Amino acid sequence: MSGRVEPVRFAARDGRELCGALLPAAAPRGALLVNAATGFAHRFYHDFALYCAARGYDTLVYDYRGIGASAGAPPGSERALMSDWGRLDMPAALDYLAARSPGLPLVTVGHSVGGQLIGAMDNEARACAHVMIACSSGYWRYQRVPFRFLALALWRLYGPLMLARRGYLPRGIIWRGEPLPPGVFRQFRAWCLQPTHFGPALDAQFADSRFAEVRTPLLSLGFSDDPIATPRAIEALLVSYPRAPIERRICAPAEVGARRLGHHGFFFAHHRDSLWRGVLDWIDARCA
Repeated sequence: MSGRVEPVRFAARDGRELCGALLPAAAPRGALLVNAATGFAHRFYHDFALYCAARGYDTLVYDYRGIGASAGAPPGSERALMSDWGRLDMPAALDYLAARSPGLPLVTVGHSVGGQLIGAMDNEARACAHVMIACSSGYWRYQRVPFRFLALALWRLYGPLMLARRGYLPRGIIWRGEPLPPGVFRQFRAWCLQPTHFGPALDAQFADSRFAEVRTPLLSLGFSDDPIATPRAIEALLVSYPRAPIERRICAPAEVGARRLGHHGFFFAHHRDSLWRGVLDWIDARCA
């Protein structure tokens, strides 16, 4: 697929500069915001964004503070928190997209933490729909064996060791994503080591959150071979959204002719005529 990619910069709620790309549709009928997973830079989502633009949606992809093009300092000295992504970055991205695509219905597509934190956005109701891709609570005991023990090793051993030695979580043997600043890792670790529902009881940073007030339609899409977002882990997240109308889907790789989908396979371009089409059809119906 080919299309125009416009580099953009915009300010988060606290003035922090964030970087990303806008992929405009030729004849837009909606605007779509992609909120990334932990440690995924926005370039990972470009193929999906191009498809969304071809389907008629001005599409914004971007990096959270401390990640990729929005990393304003070496990771060891970056002061970002993971909660900042939901409270300060995601709502600012939605506002920016709304300003760039005035009058168009808004939709978010969140991958992992990008869907977890919808309830931390003070403006999520500006969207007419949210899509959660492989979104779950993150609690390590709800994950599949043997992955859950790798996760426990990350939280208890490897991550703390790297913070002590390097001052941040680098890309390495256990962690394959973008480097994580220390505050992001510590908060991520705390969330994944306890089964508490997302909201103020999980973290004081969510004191002003509105998880329980979200009424926007949600599509939760999980995958049967995902070791992280298992059915139990997905449901443990969705209870934080008790008032939202939720459509749940679990897809097996064989259903779309794949050997593996896992936690991030949805965004591989060869799924555009199966998984991507199904999600955009659902979005079309909510934006009609």
